[in-house]
Amino acid sequence: AKTLSREVLIGVTSFFRDPEYFEALKERTIKPILTKSQAKLDEPILVWVVGCSSGEEAYSIAILFMEAMEEVNLKHTIKIFATDLDSDSIATASKVIYRENIAEDVSISHLSRYFTKKNNKYTVNHDLRKMIIFSPHNVFQDPPFGRLDLICCRNLLIYFQPILQKD
Repeated sequence: AKTLSREVLIGVTSFFRDPEYFEALKERTIKPILTKSQAKLDEPILVWVVGCSSGEEAYSIAILFMEAMEEVNLKHTIKIFATDLDSDSIATASKVIYRENIAEDVSISHLSRYFTKKNNKYTVNHDLRKMIIFSPHNVFQDPPFGRLDLICCRNLLIYFQPILQKD
């Protein structure tokens, strides 16, 4: 059963997959969320990354929030709940260590600012890591998180893309 579930679960993810999407996400969604949150600085901004796989998308969104806060000159507490059905993926994401090949997807400025290179691997910096809580979660059985400011489920939708394209 475990082997079958690994075959069924699609682990296609990378940092900043579809860069245009991430730029639009920052400009059209994240900055407005930050601007609206100015009145409630004592409440954290809550984000849920559904189907986070090995964490690349969650870390990419955390980087966007950090950049956007600088750009709008605002400091805010951001909590990103990154969940996945696969506990092995969650374990990988929690280790905060990625192979050297992430340099293909992550800009040099992001690598130097948010990662530390050790030997042939990159480690996520502490400030970025503390924004994210990784947890196993089955969206079909477990209740969703509530009172969220943003839900990102791109990786989950990849799984359903062949089904949705039939229509």
